[in-house]
Amino acid sequence: MHHQVTIKDIAEIAGVSFSTVSRCLNDSELVADKTKQRVNKIASDLGFEFNAGARSMITSRVGTVGIILPEQYTEINVNVYHGMLMNQLRSSLEKADVDLIVSYETNHYSGQNNIVRLVTRNKVDGLIILVENLTAASLEFLNGKSVPFVCIHYPPGETLKGQDVIYTDHEAGGKLVAEHLLEQGRTRFAMLAMDEEHLEFRLREKGFCETIEKAGYQVTMFYCNSTFESARALVAGMIDEIRGFDALFGSNDLMALGAMRSMKDAGISLPEDIAVVGYDDSEFGRYNNPSLTSIHQPREELAHFSCDRLFNQMEKQKNGEDILKKRISIQPVLIQRESS
Repeated sequence: MHHQVTIKDIAEIAGVSFSTVSRCLNDSELVADKTKQRVNKIASDLGFEFNAGARSMITSRVGTVGIILPEQYTEINVNVYHGMLMNQLRSSLEKADVDLIVSYETNHYSGQNNIVRLVTRNKVDGLIILVENLTAASLEFLNGKSVPFVCIHYPPGETLKGQDVIYTDHEAGGKLVAEHLLEQGRTRFAMLAMDEEHLEFRLREKGFCETIEKAGYQVTMFYCNSTFESARALVAGMIDEIRGFDALFGSNDLMALGAMRSMKDAGISLPEDIAVVGYDDSEFGRYNNPSLTSIHQPREELAHFSCDRLFNQMEKQKNGEDILKKRISIQPVLIQRESS
């Protein structure tokens, strides 16, 4: 796969922070015009096109895009990341002057398939699908009706072979955490892993554990669900065992923060005794004391590329051309803060 220019590359060249680049690309009022012009010029020189002009030719013919959210969207542990991604998608679509309808795959009351409903009623011109395991029925329907759609965020499992999928490389994310902790000279590793089967969490574990083991160390795994409370209770209940580690990786920020709460309550000092790293780069992690080192899932690029792919598909479809499906994996970035 060709190298993709990321927000990190642009930030490094421009000498500004990650979030400043994101804001410049989204034309936010929070950034000075001069900075915006400079960052956008660097972005376009690098070929990171967010070309609203070229877009408007396509989007003038696109009325509405549907976004299909995961069932658990309202649960805080899911919403922390998906809420941020959703905001990013919304701003990308609004910038392209496209309306959006937000829905779930299944209507919670009638049990009807909303994807089928939205398409049959001609409510949407295309779909961005944020669902881990799209049902075979939905997939068959979409491909049969040749509706442009892009699946985003979730790594492509069996069901999504041969579809347009844009996702974060979570294995690379786990590897980044391991490399960072090894660089810090840590040698006794614990991981708080998600007890349910989810491919993105398994990939984080795989990247982390394989890198640590390659370096000649062991990872001790502890399982809980992906909430603050679950991680807090688990760590509180085995605090003496936890004292035996000098590094802990939480599969998401909430799990890492829950663990940190119990460690602090027990008088363990962070990061001196134990370095902690989370995953998601959520606001909570930044506000915590100590602030949480975390993996930033590239939601800006996910939104950017998925809108790009969708508009591209729509354009091809209107011209009667074949749509080539693409798998695009995007590299996450480690953001170092006080916890490690």
